[in-house]
This record gives sequence, structure tokens and C-alpha cells, in this order.
Amino acid sequence: MLDPDVAEMLRVLAAPGVEGPPDVAKARAAAIETPLRFGGVAEPTGSVRDATVFGPGGLIPIRIYTPESTGLQPLCVFAHGGGWVAGSLDSHDKLCRLLANRLRMILVAVDYRLAPEHDFPDALEDVEAIWHWCRERSNVAGADRVRYVVAGDSSGGNLAAALSERLKRLGQRLPSLQVLLYPALDAQCGSPSYTEFSSGYNLSASEMRWYWNRYAAGTTLDNPELSPLAARDFAGLPPTVVAVAECDVLRDDGIEYAERLSAADVPTELIRCEGMVHGFLRWTGSVPAAGRWIERVAGSARTLLDRVAPLPSNARAAL
Repeated sequence: MLDPDVAEMLRVLAAPGVEGPPDVAKARAAAIETPLRFGGVAEPTGSVRDATVFGPGGLIPIRIYTPESTGLQPLCVFAHGGGWVAGSLDSHDKLCRLLANRLRMILVAVDYRLAPEHDFPDALEDVEAIWHWCRERSNVAGADRVRYVVAGDSSGGNLAAALSERLKRLGQRLPSLQVLLYPALDAQCGSPSYTEFSSGYNLSASEMRWYWNRYAAGTTLDNPELSPLAARDFAGLPPTVVAVAECDVLRDDGIEYAERLSAADVPTELIRCEGMVHGFLRWTGSVPAAGRWIERVAGSARTLLDRVAPLPSNARAAL
């Protein structure tokens, strides 16, 4: 059953001239407009600064959010959603502020290259580049340099999970934790939720297939770095928090991913956000429940991280 505030949002979004066939320019405009209309007031955080890091395709813009704290904090690399086609540092600024504050982590948001100008695996390579920069060469003030987290919403959740898959394949150090928010994990688009919520729930099945086609651009759909659910072995992947919206074509992607992680003995928590639809986390100004779900996700992430990767008592001296 839809949350009443979400139902009202869907009514507003379905107004003439708002919905329509997928289009790159329209998607990018909507990514900026959504938080302006529905995201509420930007929450203050300790500090926010922009920087650039040299990556495989040139300079990658990043934005570093540091919450108020008196101690060392985990560092989280965050990939924004937008179907790999839209989204930016600005489109997710309000959400990133909330996540940094609630997670109590330094959050590094990545402005990766977008499709269709840059298809698979360009976005993944940009996120990977920032991951390595954070791990090996950064001097982010306040980071504990022990606990590193990767996170993302929607297509950004795909990039976070794909990064972990790539690091595992290469035998490199994995994140201490993944936080995946209604992630897109299967390019086949064949789960029951694609039928159950095919239209009328903010993200339609046809729109999601259009996004996949822009990003995949002929790539084999069973490549685990494109479709993390295509991986044959989930053992050894990072502990994970997965949040899914109840009424979302991507719901079953997240549920199946969490179930397969658990079956492989990976510490996992699945959070089912009742009454919510895709993209709701950026609607905190219009949907009060969105803020409560962010609190729930953040609390679960911190609890799991503290259990699987506690900061050693001598970490400060070691740094």
C-alpha cells in the first residue's frame, strides 16, 4: 500500500508535461529539478568542498562531505543514481548531506562520466579511480584510513556493487561495507517486480530498460560488472545493507542480491521500505517517511560496520 505522501507525489509527477518517453535531456533536467521541488532545505554539515581527481577519462569532479565530529570517521565513496544517463554532484547534494550526517561518515560523491556519451564501463572506471584515490593517495582530514565504505542509489547502487565485484575479481582489498539503495543489478529486467510495477510508480519498466540500453551499449548482459546479479559466486563480497522500495521495478533486484549474499554467508541486512517507490530518498521535503527510512538505513549501516570492521583501539596511533 502506497504511503499517502508518496501517492500525492505520484499524482504531481503524472501531471501533463512531466511524464513522457525517455529522453536524455529530459532525464538530466528532471534529475536537477526533483530535489529542488521535493528535497526540502539542504541540511548543514560540518564542511563541504569540491575537488578534482585525475581518472582514466580525464579529471573527475568529486564533492567531499565531512559531518561534525570529534573523532576519526569511516570514508564512504558514493555513486549517484540517474540511470547512468543523468545525475550529478548537485542533483544528489541534499541526499549526500543527509547520508554523511546520518551515517557519520566522510562521504566522497563521484561525478562520473554519463551515458550515452560514455557507455559501460566508463562510469565504473571513474568510481574505481576515486576508490583507489581514497584508499591510496588521499589525505581526507578526519578519515580513519581503516574503514572504507562504498554506496550508491539506483544506478549508483549498481556501480557500488560492480566495484566490489571488480575488486574481488582482481584480488584487491574490498570495502568494509556496501550500502545499496534501491540498486539496479540485473540488465535482463525479467524479475516479477518489473511486471507488478511496470508503470505508474515513478520509474516504469520501459524507462528502466531504456536506461540499461544506453549504458550497456551492446555489452554482454551477463557480465557481473554490468549486472552484479549475474555473478556465479557471492562468497567473499563485502558485508552489505540493501534498501528496496516496496513499489519499484527494481525491488526484486535488491531482494535477490541480499538473499544470495546471505546464502554465501556474507553479513547482510535487507531493509524493505514499505509504501515507497523508486527515487523516494530524494523527496525528504515532501515525504516525511523518506527521512525516517534514511535514519533506518544509516543506523543499520553503522551497526553492521561496527560489528564487522570495528576501529582498532590503536588505529589513531597507527595513523
